[in-house]
Amino acid sequence: FSQGMKAPEKGMRVIYMDGAFDMFHAGHVSILKKAKACGDYLIVGVHGDSLVNRVRGSNLPLMNVHERTLSLMGCQYVDDVLIDAPYRITPEMVASLNIAEVVHGTTCDDDGEGGRNYDDRYAYPKEAGIFTVLDSPSSFNISTIMKRIQENQQRFKAKIKKKKLAEQEYYNDKYGASSNGFKI
Repeated sequence: FSQGMKAPEKGMRVIYMDGAFDMFHAGHVSILKKAKACGDYLIVGVHGDSLVNRVRGSNLPLMNVHERTLSLMGCQYVDDVLIDAPYRITPEMVASLNIAEVVHGTTCDDDGEGGRNYDDRYAYPKEAGIFTVLDSPSSFNISTIMKRIQENQQRFKAKIKKKKLAEQEYYNDKYGASSNGFKI
């Protein structure tokens, strides 16, 4: 996985951001770009499948941790990915990764509360004065994607229903079938 990923050089300002990053989308890219602008090196922690499901429920994540990791690694703003990242950020984690700042967006897929539910998971970074909430440049999230899919599915079902009715009317007119399908 890590081929092509380079460790941060000495003196680089390391930024850390974590999340589920399910169905990697434009909203993720915009917040990662903003996070990267906070420093020189961006490490993104991707939470494991069981953690994401426990926090978000609803049979999520849709993509497994390996697929989500590969999506993140393909983003130009991400310098490294921490796979199966812990939900709570500890002093040991901050020290071992040389994290200068922990950032979190205001639009989130993972907690359903737009990033407001971070008191417990970000307790240490807040106490240490290294926690920053970034205004998300986009409100696009997985709920937006799912809503689009559901709306498109409804339109498609209506289109098919209309087409079936038109075909049945044509068949009835052409072949004189009755409502039970037999020829009159």
